Amino acid sequence: MSGIDVDQLGADIVSGFKGAVGAKWPAVREYFEAESKVLAQRLATIAKLRIEGKISEQRAKELVQFQKNSFETVLLAVEGLTQLIIEDALNAGLKAVRTAINTAIGFALL
Repeated sequence: MSGIDVDQLGADIVSGFKGAVGAKWPAVREYFEAESKVLAQRLATIAKLRIEGKISEQRAKELVQFQKNSFETVLLAVEGLTQLIIEDALNAGLKAVRTAINTAIGFALL
């Protein structure tokens, strides 16, 4: 998808999550791995839409923010996860794919 390897994005996001979650990883791994696949696919789709000129830069940023909010909402339902842990994990996951997405799209989306 526009030179973006969704499987690699997902793996990179999981690596970021794992480092941020630390000792809680074994208990929450299943949730984070599932959400990483969804997040990777959605980021790639947003990038593709922007590259194709179907959405504006502003709309791409809005869609990313929506995905971040959605991610947080889903994981807040997992027992033992706090808002801070989820935000740290999300930031680490996005940092892990920032270069790939921003390079593909041509501006600082993440």
